[in-house]
Amino acid sequence: MKRKRQKSVFSKNTNLNAYLFLMPWLIGFIIFVAYPFLYTMFLSLNSVVKNITGWANTYIGLTNFEVLFFRNTAFNPLIIDFIVVELTYVPAIIILAFILSMLLNTNIKFRAGFRMIYFFPVVVLSGPVMTQLISADSTSTIDVTEIIIFRMIENYSPFLADMLASIFNNFTLILWFTGIPIILFMNGLQKINSQMIEAAQIDGANSWQILWKITIPNIKSTALVVAIFSVVQIAIFEVNPIYQFVVNTIRDNYASGLGFAAAVVLVYSFIVLLFVGIAFFLLKERDNEVYEESLRERQKRNLEKMQKMQKRQNEETFKDGMKRIWNQTKTIFKKKEVTPHDSEA
Repeated sequence: MKRKRQKSVFSKNTNLNAYLFLMPWLIGFIIFVAYPFLYTMFLSLNSVVKNITGWANTYIGLTNFEVLFFRNTAFNPLIIDFIVVELTYVPAIIILAFILSMLLNTNIKFRAGFRMIYFFPVVVLSGPVMTQLISADSTSTIDVTEIIIFRMIENYSPFLADMLASIFNNFTLILWFTGIPIILFMNGLQKINSQMIEAAQIDGANSWQILWKITIPNIKSTALVVAIFSVVQIAIFEVNPIYQFVVNTIRDNYASGLGFAAAVVLVYSFIVLLFVGIAFFLLKERDNEVYEESLRERQKRNLEKMQKMQKRQNEETFKDGMKRIWNQTKTIFKKKEVTPHDSEA
């Protein structure tokens, strides 16, 4: 009983210390995130007008959302463009950052210099600087629309062709987005237990098998952090198709249409949260129970395969033994058939 009491007191003290450490973050989250988000939802359901006495709120229900989706002609195309940008840029950023982090994590000469080169543009180039470079058409590379392979893809799927064209036309921008993800992936790669890789190499695994069986499963949690970071970074970047529309809507409707601006911000936030949820669903770690169950099923299948192989080997060994005995018996009978008279002759 005394041990149980000590354990319960220790667990209570641990929980209390954990909540004390989290308290500054919780206070900041409630003040700067939760309250503004709930207040934005309240404003989106009202007509907010600034008058002499202050702000006047009139409840109008979903009228602001109706105006946004069905009367405003600019919002829906910008939402589609934003979704295409997220679907195009985020996978490209994850793949490029992972490849570059693996290259920069190898034991090569001047490794620190190459790491600084890849991260230096993130420090030097800010969002407005990149906006000016893009407006001057300084970030575009080759024109892939004239390549025959691109035309074949365009005939097969115009949507896929537009996504590929967007990647190649904004490749410099995508490389700029990979600065922080490269650092995150390098940190994740360095935390992988090297003994696992050495054991796989001893068992005869090649580099491709090590990549898919060890590296990628262990780096999956880092990929989730990179995906969420990339989604949010693109959403608050000035070159984003809908970003300027949101900023202009808030500025132009501050005095007479703050409820409409709140509806725009709320819809934009829900789209970003939707992409964060998709990233979490695709890259989340599997539950221990599900993993253990799949592991037991895999072990059971391997055991059944081994038993079948052992049974097959036993049958083959039995057949080989019977053939050997039969051949020896035939040899003995042949020797007995040779008589002394036949041998003298």
